[in-house]
Amino acid sequence: MLSILLKKAGETELSRLEKPVTGSWINVVNPTNKEIETLLKIGIPKEFISSSLDPDERPRIDEEEDVKLTIMQIPNIVEGDLETIPLGVISTEKYVVTISKNETKIIEALVNNPKGFFTTKRTRFLFQVFWMTVRSFLGYLSHIEKKIDEMEDEVHKYLGNKKILNLLNIQKTLTYFKSAAYGNQTVLDKIMTGKFLRLYSQDADILDDIGIDNNQAIEMINMYLAITANTMSAYSSIAGNNLNEIMKVLTVLSLTLAIPTIMTGLYGMNVILPFQTEVNAFWIVIAISTLLGTLGFFTFSKLRKL
Repeated sequence: MLSILLKKAGETELSRLEKPVTGSWINVVNPTNKEIETLLKIGIPKEFISSSLDPDERPRIDEEEDVKLTIMQIPNIVEGDLETIPLGVISTEKYVVTISKNETKIIEALVNNPKGFFTTKRTRFLFQVFWMTVRSFLGYLSHIEKKIDEMEDEVHKYLGNKKILNLLNIQKTLTYFKSAAYGNQTVLDKIMTGKFLRLYSQDADILDDIGIDNNQAIEMINMYLAITANTMSAYSSIAGNNLNEIMKVLTVLSLTLAIPTIMTGLYGMNVILPFQTEVNAFWIVIAISTLLGTLGFFTFSKLRKL
């Protein structure tokens, strides 16, 4: 899908165009061959297009002649799972182009609420996308924090396989977030040097704010990774202790039940035995077995608590 949008200084809404004009924003999602040809005709290098669509591409910046590529990793829900995907922002002398494999909440938010940016200001547009990426990370991290708190409250109880898998999925998501946030910070640091993009005095404050928020996201990710690791470790210890307690109980029961088994086994032998001539020999044997079993149970129970 290819959309051409325009918003000049002083305008409040995005205009949709049929053909690109100077200052327009070209948003591309999972482009067809025909749409890729359109991008090539306006001077977008083919390598920049393929890199932006590569799901394994890491955050980086690149430049070819007067075309500049910035790839950042953004959080996005793909097939029901929270992952990070690359988003390419390409600046030319005339246009700004965003390319992604999947539709993203960040681009949707820019299209539906185009406040604070203009497509004619390509550098400021890139900073706006960066800022929204960082804020998106922080938003998802707040949601993850609530899930972690719920699991911490339940860790002293039995956590079923579903809960454990959810915790593992959270760890995987945080690992992706960590890699993306560090990669984005590297790109941001290179931009702040002023060698890749021409920066103006007001841009410094914007980049500082983005850097502060991104560092906050990194700290939160590291903290939540440590918490989930500790939660998993605590649950493993609790599960191991519970298993030991169950094994102790079963051991006591098996030893207790072994006493009547020995008594009945002895009286099943074809030898002279006590009480064998008594009329109530059966009940006497049962009573003795019960008494010995009860004494054994209490004895073994006390030993189990030592």
